[in-house]
Amino acid sequence: MKNSFVIGITFKNANIATRSAFSISAEKQKECYDLARTHNFNDFVVLSTCNRTEIYGAGEVAHAEYIITKVCNQSKELLDEYKFVKTSEEALSHIFHVASGLDSQILGDYEILGQFKNACKFSKENGLLGPVFERMANVCIQASKEIKTKTDLSKGTVSASYAAIEILKEKTVEKPTKCLLVGTGKFGNNIAKNIKHYLPHFDLTISNRTFATALDIATTNGFSLLPFEDVNDNIKDFEVIILSTTSDKYIVTPENLKDSKTKLILDLSIPQTVHPVCKYNTEVEILDIDSISAILDKSLENRKTYLPIASGIINTHIASFIDWNTFYEQRHQIVTLKNMLIEASNSCPHLARLDETKKNDMVKKTVAAFVLDLKQNSTMIMNPEMVVDKFMRYASAN
Repeated sequence: MKNSFVIGITFKNANIATRSAFSISAEKQKECYDLARTHNFNDFVVLSTCNRTEIYGAGEVAHAEYIITKVCNQSKELLDEYKFVKTSEEALSHIFHVASGLDSQILGDYEILGQFKNACKFSKENGLLGPVFERMANVCIQASKEIKTKTDLSKGTVSASYAAIEILKEKTVEKPTKCLLVGTGKFGNNIAKNIKHYLPHFDLTISNRTFATALDIATTNGFSLLPFEDVNDNIKDFEVIILSTTSDKYIVTPENLKDSKTKLILDLSIPQTVHPVCKYNTEVEILDIDSISAILDKSLENRKTYLPIASGIINTHIASFIDWNTFYEQRHQIVTLKNMLIEASNSCPHLARLDETKKNDMVKKTVAAFVLDLKQNSTMIMNPEMVVDKFMRYASAN
């Protein structure tokens, strides 16, 4: 992992406008992977959410910077102003913390694990998740699940989708409320389900670019359905609007809000889908993803008490992965050693009296002893000839 890196822009150092500028949609991610192959990357993962755009890779950071700026059509100067870069063990630790929700805007946000899984899956589908990075991803997932099981770090309001429900509870009265949800991806789907469960007085209408997806969710849950192409003409009829989609154009414009019934808009989209001028409309309250994530979670202080346990779990899994990686890097030499020992055992007159099972047993024990030495001293240099020589002397003496 010595040449591994993380480069990205997150909520910690960039506002929504900047994160929007560097947001990488699924279509753009495909472009990223195409470019990554031309720059000789074997490991390259793009993670783009409402809170972060990050690249995990092994190779030249400068090439990753070029890919980000080209795909996002942004200047290197803007990237340099907001980016962070981590390498080697520091990069590894960061990836584990992200996948476990310890680096999330809402501490313990468990939705990030699904986003991390999808990012790794898409990378693999594009041939850019090598065996080492795939192993790392799997260990990250194991660590995240163990943290969720053994701590209360994810207890309470643990995701932006549920935080949105808390806002809706606070901002609306318990009366029939016409609500439009635009975007029924995983994030939007979670919001829809939470509305059905926690806000049964909401009259929810959903809309999605892919009509079949929206139709399936609407039919299953009893929601009303609005074709995406009709959103612009009907948006003013809804008291609450929730936007959880990607769009190159603004979905809500000042014109949409003239003489409208809309009182509350939650724009959970990156890039933002509400025109900036709309915030000057005093009749409508508009909250973005940062506003939602800033809600005071009553259990936040309690969650922080579990951070040492969570960090310990992560460190244990990182150590396990590094241990595995050490042997993986030596795998060819270990196989070579085993083959040399088998050849030596077959030619040794002192072992001629032994059957194949016993000879193979001796070979396995010798390899196991070497691997144990390697584990105890990871800087040890492999010398197969020396090990074979010791093996032969041992066989002669016994």
